[in-house]
Amino acid sequence: MTKKGYVAGTSNQLASGVGDVDGNRWFFDLGFDYHQQDPNVGFENRFVMHALFNDQSALMYSVNEAYLVRPFGLARLEVGRMLLDWSDVDDHWSFGKVNHRQNFNYFEPGREGLLGVMIKRTSNKRGARLHLFFSPLYAPELNPSLDIDKSAGTVTSNNPWAKPPAPTARLEGRDVPIFYDIDYPEISEVVFRSSGGVNVGWEDEHWEAGLYYLFKPENQISTAVEVSYNTGDDIVNADVTPQFYYHHVYGGNLRWRNRDVTIYASAIAVRPNEYPDVSLEAAQYTQLEMEKRREDYVGGGIARSNGRWGTGFDYVARLSPFDRAEDILAEDPRWNQAVHGWGRYKFTDSFEVSGDAKYDMLTTDRLFMFKVVYYPLTMLALTAGVNMIGTPNDGKSYWGPFKNNDSVYSGLRYLF
Repeated sequence: MTKKGYVAGTSNQLASGVGDVDGNRWFFDLGFDYHQQDPNVGFENRFVMHALFNDQSALMYSVNEAYLVRPFGLARLEVGRMLLDWSDVDDHWSFGKVNHRQNFNYFEPGREGLLGVMIKRTSNKRGARLHLFFSPLYAPELNPSLDIDKSAGTVTSNNPWAKPPAPTARLEGRDVPIFYDIDYPEISEVVFRSSGGVNVGWEDEHWEAGLYYLFKPENQISTAVEVSYNTGDDIVNADVTPQFYYHHVYGGNLRWRNRDVTIYASAIAVRPNEYPDVSLEAAQYTQLEMEKRREDYVGGGIARSNGRWGTGFDYVARLSPFDRAEDILAEDPRWNQAVHGWGRYKFTDSFEVSGDAKYDMLTTDRLFMFKVVYYPLTMLALTAGVNMIGTPNDGKSYWGPFKNNDSVYSGLRYLF
C-alpha cells in the first residue's frame, strides 16, 4: 500500500506584466494518491484526486481515479472511475475524446477517468486481450467552470482558462447587453446517460497492438442557443439549452517497448452522432462555437526515460478537413499539424530541470514550458519556471483566447 501527495503554493508574479490576469496571479493546489495492490490475487484499490484554489477564490477539484479491482473468474473486474489506456494520440495531445481532462490549466491539463465497469480478459498463452467497458452514468468535465447569475442573466468566470459567452452584442454600431436564460436540466437528465466500448489487442514482451471503439456522450456539455432582440428593453435575449451529444470514437495503437525506450503510432477518429443546425446569428452574438465536426488524427512518438533523465519527440496530424474561414461556427482544433519535444535531467538527487515545447506548423501556435526544481529537504521542493503561449498574428486559433496566460513563476511544495 502506498499513500503520497503534496500541498503547494505558486506565484506567477516574478516578472512584471507577465500573466497579470485574474485567476492567474497565484494559486494553492494539492494532490493525493492512495494505491493498494495485491497482484497475487488480482486485488487492487486506487484513489487519486487534485484540487486548486486561485486568486479569484475559484475552487477547482478533480477525482482523477477512484476504482476497485477484483478477480472475476478468469478475468478482472474494475468498478469506479478509471483511466482508459486506449488512445496514445488522444492522451499525448490532450484532445479529451476518450478520457476527461482535469483542466486546471491547459499547459498541463491532466486526465480524469470515466465512470463505469470494465472487464479485462488476457490470454496467458498468446497475449491476446479483450477489454469491455460499460457505464450507465455520465459525468461531464467540470473544469474550467462558468459562473451563472440567473437573476442578472450573466455568464462569467473567475478562471483564466474558461471561455464565457460574449456579454454584449454589436447592433447598429452599439454594444447591446445580452441576457442569458439557462434552461437547467434535471440532474437525472444529465447523469443517466449510458456509454460502452470494446478494446481488442495482443501483446508480448516488446510489442503491443490494439483496436478500440467507444459510443459515449462527449466529455464537455454543448449548448443550443436561440436569440431575440427586445427593442423595448434594448436587450438581446439568449435562451441557452444544454445539449448532450453522443460520439462514436474509434482507433488503434501500435507500441514497442525495450527497457527504457518506447515507440508508438496511434490513430483516433471521432464522429458526432448528430450534427445540429446552428444559428449563425446566435453564434455571432454569443461567440459560442456550437457546430459539430468530425475529427481524425494520427500521431506517433519516441521516448527514452529512466531515473536520471528522459527525452522524447511526438508528432500529430489532423486528417479531417477544417477551413478556418468557413467553419466559423465550430471550435478551432486544439492541434492541427504539430510537433512536441520534451526533456528532463536530474543533475543530483536535489536538483533537476525540465523543458517542454509544442509547435503547430499549420497555425504557428506555440506552447513552451521550462522548470527548475530544488529539494533542500526530502519532503520540500522549491520550483521556478516559465510557461508561455504563442499564437498567430491574426489571433484565430484554439489558443488565441488564452495568449495572456503566460507566467514566470516560483513555488513551494511540501511532499508527504
